[in-house]
Amino acid sequence: MKISYNWLKEYIDFDYTPAELGDVLTNLGLEIGKIEEIGGIKGGLKGVVVGHVESAEQHPNADRLRVCKVNVGGEEALNIVCGAPNVAAGQKVAVATVGTILYPFGSEDPLKIKKGKIRGEVSLGMICAEDELGIGTDHDGILVLDEAASVGEPAIDYLTFEQDFVLEIDLTPNRIDGASHYGAARDVAAYMRKQARLPEISLKASDLKGKNPIPVTIEDQERCRRYASIYIEGVTVTESPEWLKKRLQAIGLRPINNIVDITNYVLHELGQPMHAFDADQLSGKEIIVKTLPEAQKFTTLDEVERELIAGQDLMICDAEKPLCIAGTMGGINSGVTFDTKNVFLEIAWFDPGTVRKTSKRLGISSDSSFRYERGADPEMIPTTAMRAASLMVELAGGTASEMSDVQYGEFAPYAVDLSLRKTARIVGQDLGKEEVIDILKHLEVKVEEDADGDTLHLQVPFYRVDVQRDVDVMEDILRVYGYNNVALPEQMSSAIQYEPYRDAFRLKENFANRLSATGFYEVLNNSLVNEEEAAEDAVHIVNPLGPETGIMRQSLLPGILENIQFNQNRQNEDLAFYEFGKTYWEDEDGYHEHEWLAMAITGQKHPTHWEAKSPKVSLATLAREVERIQNWFGFKGEIEETEQPDLAYGLSLVVNKEEVLWYGKVNEELAEEYDLRNEVFYLIADWPALVDLYYNQKVKYQPIANFPGTRRDISMLVDEMANFDEIRKVILKANPKLIRSVDLHDVYMGKGIPAGKKSYLVSMELRDDRQTIADKAADKTSQRAFMLLEKELGAEIRK
Repeated sequence: MKISYNWLKEYIDFDYTPAELGDVLTNLGLEIGKIEEIGGIKGGLKGVVVGHVESAEQHPNADRLRVCKVNVGGEEALNIVCGAPNVAAGQKVAVATVGTILYPFGSEDPLKIKKGKIRGEVSLGMICAEDELGIGTDHDGILVLDEAASVGEPAIDYLTFEQDFVLEIDLTPNRIDGASHYGAARDVAAYMRKQARLPEISLKASDLKGKNPIPVTIEDQERCRRYASIYIEGVTVTESPEWLKKRLQAIGLRPINNIVDITNYVLHELGQPMHAFDADQLSGKEIIVKTLPEAQKFTTLDEVERELIAGQDLMICDAEKPLCIAGTMGGINSGVTFDTKNVFLEIAWFDPGTVRKTSKRLGISSDSSFRYERGADPEMIPTTAMRAASLMVELAGGTASEMSDVQYGEFAPYAVDLSLRKTARIVGQDLGKEEVIDILKHLEVKVEEDADGDTLHLQVPFYRVDVQRDVDVMEDILRVYGYNNVALPEQMSSAIQYEPYRDAFRLKENFANRLSATGFYEVLNNSLVNEEEAAEDAVHIVNPLGPETGIMRQSLLPGILENIQFNQNRQNEDLAFYEFGKTYWEDEDGYHEHEWLAMAITGQKHPTHWEAKSPKVSLATLAREVERIQNWFGFKGEIEETEQPDLAYGLSLVVNKEEVLWYGKVNEELAEEYDLRNEVFYLIADWPALVDLYYNQKVKYQPIANFPGTRRDISMLVDEMANFDEIRKVILKANPKLIRSVDLHDVYMGKGIPAGKKSYLVSMELRDDRQTIADKAADKTSQRAFMLLEKELGAEIRK
């Protein structure tokens, strides 16, 4: 919203510069985004001087031109050809000398004055009109200066023009009370402990002739609680006077005619929208405010046809047709034209919610809807009506009727109790009762003191829609008192402690992005599953849609296997899925739910290529994901073998003696049930446990190894009762100083493996911090590991 610096001064006297005023308004909560100078003369009219026309003779070769001798203070008079009809000897004029750059009004291109010939006569400058100087729009003739102007002096010293500044307010939704010049002045006045003055209303009660001849009926009294109108008879619709046009142009509005311009002017002056109808175009000579009984199309002033909804969109109608969308925009034929003789002026209060719903649905954003949907001031309606009618009578003539003002219900002020002690505690300083009361009274808040000496009973004006609680009042007091004026405490004590902000949602989002970036696709499956899958502790739905959605799921695996089956049946077999989901169960303690992260892979690691065949995914592929999870969440766990009902063989990750995730190969029975052609490897992680580990991790730092390490793989057959943890501990005995880690890559039982045995593939990482580890040392350590495995576990090393 734009505010004119000069216009604002009509309602409050101040000495602030535009920049200082911007700071004041910003401190008051009306933040200034930009300050722009307007009305000044671009280029400063450098090179334009006062000249004296000594003679003005007829041009020998052109009937409409004159050859002038003009004294500009030099040794000789300048020869200047001029085409203005009013140029004459003896005049003091503004002369642009050769080399001057002008910026004519309405032109984007500068005009440079050059020496030239016009119809054979030399011209050494230009005698300027008002528009050529950029100070106005007049081009009927040259600008004649006062006789007192001194020849040769800068012409700018003798010109009269209005310099102005436009302050652009980044208005927040709660401060609609500042959406006018008077509203902003009211805030500045409170800051200065003054009283803003309302604009002068020239119409007196004695000037109003007769009752309004156009009756108003309000059918929807909830959505239109106040409606005032004045009938102005015998107006002359013309162009607006220059002062009015300049006011509107300063804030970016285009002048239309004197009646419409007055409605826009008063809107931006007092903040109250209004509409002027051509009274002679009202069918039945009546106004009805109502919703339409049936949906219909309606063309608005912007010539767009819109669909109105029956019973929802509040309309201003005459006896036959809708004229305006209440508080939003007028109809194509509802406005005033240059042929209008009689005006019906409407000023009303419409329900903010109604206006907002209609304007948003129809995609209309107007100056009126902007104010109505945030809460216009109903108490300003009579003043606004009389102000607009006064200007119309003054600028367009005619006679105004008495004001018709229909109101339903009271617009009561907001009652707020304010504790001075609480205010001092929240503000951080005791401002004193007198200061608080003084600020509140300058904010037009009525104050009544309680007998306890601490409580103030307040009545906040209805137009302050954002001030309905005691903390809102405190904010108002502070912005007027000045946040920068609140004294800082002499001493502040605080403990500085870093603790990471626990944001499980953001953590999940980031980890999901990481999985998606590495080739996994997220799936979202239904939490309601078939009753056939119910276990004893299943949670049953009271009113299921059918047996296929009769219980809450107890595992994420069936849904993921269905996803794999669906894709497999469509020739898409190389898959990597993940899902965040909850499972549910019931026991003697009631209902429970728990969140999990599930991951599944199947098919080939990479797409098939003619040059090379891609290997299939394996348990080792999933093991690498387990390693990445540990690195990402910042912890290190131990891998142990485990038994899971849905896995042919499985492993678990143990941290602080607690299992946090499980992974392995889906068993053959389950794979056959879903008719899966490839092996599926599945991981299920306790998501809350991972979140706790992430936020409870202790960061440890260690130097980067100075010397490279090496790796040795060991493939072996062991008894089926042996587990990886036993294998890892035996291998570490081979050389605890060199063996830094033992990792599991694969475990297999089945075809090709003797009964009672299973195959393990593990790897050792070896590194010496003092030197590059030699192959001889690594081989020696491997041989010792082989020996220990054979001795303690009866392992058969497969070389």
